[in-house]
Amino acid sequence: MKCKIATNAPSIYEGHTENINWSFLTDDDIVVFIHDDVEILSTPDKFKEYIEIAKKPGVGFVGVAGAASFQKNGAWWTARNSGQTRGFVWQGKDDATMSPNYFGQSGQVVVLDGCLIAATYKTIKDVGLDKPDYLSSGWDFYDIHMTFTAHYKGYSNYVVPIMIRHESDGQMREGWHHAKDEFMKEWNVDIPCSLPMDKTNGLPK
Repeated sequence: MKCKIATNAPSIYEGHTENINWSFLTDDDIVVFIHDDVEILSTPDKFKEYIEIAKKPGVGFVGVAGAASFQKNGAWWTARNSGQTRGFVWQGKDDATMSPNYFGQSGQVVVLDGCLIAATYKTIKDVGLDKPDYLSSGWDFYDIHMTFTAHYKGYSNYVVPIMIRHESDGQMREGWHHAKDEFMKEWNVDIPCSLPMDKTNGLPK
């Protein structure tokens, strides 16, 4: 599909809206949201196999890292302390210097990290791609908003074993902390939110 690349959009939501010609999509098409500093290491066949899990009934978003427990600190990765994170990401500037960051085996999660997430067009329409009124930032917490909304609506999000290299060191900027506070104020009664790890291991058949 041909698309223009919006490099100066005021928000990630408007950027995606400009980049994707939505009129050409069918409900079963999969849209992948990926950071510009991510390299996909999986073979094309493996990438297709795992990304297409998003088409399975009841599945919301799939991604490469996330947590089955989401707390009010807003940092999904801190659930690693209780063994409730999932995923694997290579991190670093290049192949020679990248290091492994293991979060856990694949399986169902509450939220996913936005470095790579994907869903069908049907799911995206249901969850929504417009900037939510409660978030003032156009670039922070969009991934948590989208994937948690999917979870809240009854979809099952999954971490799948797609291999990537992510250049980011994972440090949060000031805007992230402000967006986190806005998110928690909006979803206060629904968080903390956890899934039973022993019942959410593995991928849907």
